[in-house]
Amino acid sequence: MSVHHQMPLWNHASIRVLDIRRSAVLPGDSVRLRLPASTFLYAASGRGQIHIDGAAHASDGCYICHAGKGASLDIVRVAEAIDYFLIFYKAVMPHSSRRELLELYRDRNAFQAGYGFAPADPLPLYTRIEQMHRQWLQNDPLEKFHVRALLHQFVYEVMKQRQLAGSAETLRIDPVGRAIRHIEEHYAEPLSLHALAELVNCGPRQLQRRFKERCGIGPIEYLIRVRMNHAQAMLLHTAGAVKDIAEAVGYDDLYYFSRAFKKHFGASPMHFRRDRRISSSSVSPSSIGLGRVLPYSVVDDENHYQLTDGGASLMHTRTRSMLAVHILLIVMLLMGACSAGSGGNPAASPGTSAAPGAAQTAQQAFPVTIKHVKGEHTLEQKPQRIAVLDVQYVDQLVALNEQPAGSVKAAGAAADFPEYLAGKLKDVKVLGTYEQPNLEAILEINPDFIICTEFHENIYESLSKIAPTVMFKRNDDWRDTLLTFGQITGKEKEAEQTVQAYKEKTARLVADLAAKLDGQTVALIRPRDDMIRVHTPGHRTGAILYKDLGLKAPQQVAEANDTSYHVSLEALADVGADHYFLLTDDMFKGLVEEFQSTTTWKSLEPVKNNRVYTVDTTMWIGYYGPMAINLVVDQIADTLLGTH
Repeated sequence: MSVHHQMPLWNHASIRVLDIRRSAVLPGDSVRLRLPASTFLYAASGRGQIHIDGAAHASDGCYICHAGKGASLDIVRVAEAIDYFLIFYKAVMPHSSRRELLELYRDRNAFQAGYGFAPADPLPLYTRIEQMHRQWLQNDPLEKFHVRALLHQFVYEVMKQRQLAGSAETLRIDPVGRAIRHIEEHYAEPLSLHALAELVNCGPRQLQRRFKERCGIGPIEYLIRVRMNHAQAMLLHTAGAVKDIAEAVGYDDLYYFSRAFKKHFGASPMHFRRDRRISSSSVSPSSIGLGRVLPYSVVDDENHYQLTDGGASLMHTRTRSMLAVHILLIVMLLMGACSAGSGGNPAASPGTSAAPGAAQTAQQAFPVTIKHVKGEHTLEQKPQRIAVLDVQYVDQLVALNEQPAGSVKAAGAAADFPEYLAGKLKDVKVLGTYEQPNLEAILEINPDFIICTEFHENIYESLSKIAPTVMFKRNDDWRDTLLTFGQITGKEKEAEQTVQAYKEKTARLVADLAAKLDGQTVALIRPRDDMIRVHTPGHRTGAILYKDLGLKAPQQVAEANDTSYHVSLEALADVGADHYFLLTDDMFKGLVEEFQSTTTWKSLEPVKNNRVYTVDTTMWIGYYGPMAINLVVDQIADTLLGTH
């Protein structure tokens, strides 16, 4: 990031100095720091290497570095004693800042940037930082206030000399890499997603998404795998008690550790240790054994991480997990074959039993060919035990008076399934979350059909080995999806009737809403990540407002090319809506309340006229099925028509 792009942020940010330190590293010694805040490092003298997130900078005489919160900073290979200063500071952009500044802060955060260079004129830098350190140590409020002013002078000198140097090395911010390093170094300590996100200066959902994109799993699952791999190594290569091993990898509760270990490796810690030791003493070196430690291989692939413990290499956890799934699959297939051979009947799916006449009528719809992302699949008969990997598909099935044998739950939701489905589901097994389906749990319910989305591409082959699997696009129109579910369940007529009833319902409301609002505009907004997301008619929930119910969108919203766009709180008035539906949930409740307490929010015309309506994000966006959508339509109508 160039000096030119950084200056608007430095000019407008609220900056607070947290600490100033001075220290030295002697030849042969090294220093490793995990930065708790944005940091300037000024090496006044000496010779060695300064590493920022693994990128090496050669320091010979004088060197200046900057790194963001959560970065790793190492001073190594010290040939001559390095005398250095550290300035820890925090910079925040006020919510009232202009939209373009907030977007710059979000996308190109100068306070998280990593760079380093040798200054051409080190004396002004040394003079200012030495004065700052001296006044900081006085611990006098007035002197510390002066330190804040001196920081701006110091930053000015850094930017001027960096601009003159022209070759300052800028480093790419990598919150996922930082999170991985922290997990691997501190796996035995208590860690949560929010704490990890704060450590690497990234939003929890943003970190979760980026982590999954790179690693295929979320950060907490990665933490569990790291812990389990270390526990496995200790069980195999030490004589430590299971309780001590549990504590060594971060579990105070032995029972909880044993459950987690068994879920991960398919055996309790004691049985795992006993079986592997028996296996290692009885299996020849050329045999394929689960307890065999695979050789370490370096691969240039950011999606794979192998850990070492005392020089012993550990098998990649995903390989073990998939192997365990395959073993379970073989066992279940054998059990199924035995059941078939003994004349057993397949178990009926909970909640899907029907009278003989109804079952016969449904069966007449088969065989049927289902088109999906991966091609086509022909169903010879109605599936009896369906596993679904998106909660919206539970809604689709219940709307047709069916239900799955198992379903994932929405991540972060307190209840397994939506409140509006309470009483309509019976013995539906939880199969993990949408983001992290549990393959072992899917195996256990013995499904004869699986429905997933394109999000599950990386496990599609594994799912297909468990049962025939179809993949739909998550954001397909719910009406099209419902008609497909009608084919799957032999209830196309019922699906068509549901779609037609919705069409008639919304058609009646269009005229009533148009008459009531008389040209007034409506916008759907969602505060998150210190900005406000505005959903457009291209968004699947926005389509309910603007296409199904004919509500009028503000010009700025109607002309947007994407499904949503972001504005600052200050720029929200420019959206120009007469009414706002405000989406909120537990995760962003605090941010919403913070916005609502500001003068800017209170000055909005819709706020002053009581035309801002708070609604549940999960219901409006997460549960995209006919039952939820009908409830959303009812809520919109009740709110805008004043029927309650």
